[in-house]
Amino acid sequence: MAKRGILFLPLLLISCGDFFGKKTDLSFIEVPQYDNTLIAYVPILPYWEGFQYPVDICVGYDDLYYVADSLAGEIVCLDEAGRRLGSFRLPGVHAVAQDRRLDLIAAAPADTVIGGQRYTLEALYRIRLRGASGYGIRHATIVSRSIHPFYFKSTFSTTDTLVRFRRIAVLGDNSYYVTRNGVDNDPTKFGGPDDAVIRFNSRDEWQEAIVVESATGSQADFFRKPWAIAGRARPPQSPFVSTAEGFWVGLTAPGLPLKVHSVVPREGEQGRFYEVEFRWVQGDSSLADGFLATPFRFERPEGIAFTGGAQPYLIIADGGKDSVYVFTLSGLEGVIPPPAAGSRRPVKVSFGGRGQGPLQMQRPTAVAHHKRILYVVDAGNRRIMRLRLTTDW
Repeated sequence: MAKRGILFLPLLLISCGDFFGKKTDLSFIEVPQYDNTLIAYVPILPYWEGFQYPVDICVGYDDLYYVADSLAGEIVCLDEAGRRLGSFRLPGVHAVAQDRRLDLIAAAPADTVIGGQRYTLEALYRIRLRGASGYGIRHATIVSRSIHPFYFKSTFSTTDTLVRFRRIAVLGDNSYYVTRNGVDNDPTKFGGPDDAVIRFNSRDEWQEAIVVESATGSQADFFRKPWAIAGRARPPQSPFVSTAEGFWVGLTAPGLPLKVHSVVPREGEQGRFYEVEFRWVQGDSSLADGFLATPFRFERPEGIAFTGGAQPYLIIADGGKDSVYVFTLSGLEGVIPPPAAGSRRPVKVSFGGRGQGPLQMQRPTAVAHHKRILYVVDAGNRRIMRLRLTTDW
């Protein structure tokens, strides 16, 4: 028995010496090749339907979804499965947002009597969802109303009947921006030109019409037909909701070469001011297939939203081109592929075209993003599209 043990030990050491003494050959393992063409937005069917003419959507801090249906004259509340939980009657409603106190802020016309004559003027409504009998859209009541132009002045002119509020962006401290359109665009006018981005505090008190400062001086009339607007605050409700006060805005006036801008507040010797960022990468095809800052890229940017996560993206709905575009925050079109791709060059995932197909639209007017799902208000097709990136499944 002893002799067999002595003979066996050298054999064992010889075998193990080969295993531990040389680098393992892994050439037999096939290295996966990542196909970037597989990165795309795909529909989540069925889309949400049953609307008459939806124009805006917001994801609430209560994890519910609120849709402004202008033709039906109501704000519709849905859960994540698309089940209709109820609605709130508000004739002509065309914008909706929710603040962190779970109040809705909506834009809709209001009938007003001035000097014995009846006028229809634009108004902002604060709608409280919590009542004595519970919480939710079925318990909603209007608690305040700000009618244009009386939130900032006591005088009135007939051109005020032509002013419209387009979109609302709520900040982390419950103050909010509103995009405003009209025909009286005298930049020296008190309260700013009708075409403006205006700011309200958390008590619905008008603060200012944003004036942009540049190397050439102050520009009270920088925002020409502003429509889409988005800030960085977004659900879920938490202490980590962004407190940034900057915003992205989409302009819809014809002839503007650049229609999407990032506007940020700064502190200077004379106090606080706002400036437009011009830091976008553009023109280098080795970096991306498209660029946010390409002149005349957009026609009518009516919806803007941010995605969440460590790599946020900017999503833009162009109602004039019936398309949705996705950009990095440096202005490159596309999304960064996963590490297995071996490249960090963004992959283009923009989609659209006029029609009724799964990836086609007829005037997308708003977008939202929540829990890796993209929501597009396809107004002309009277539906809410739901889509997800193939890399997010």
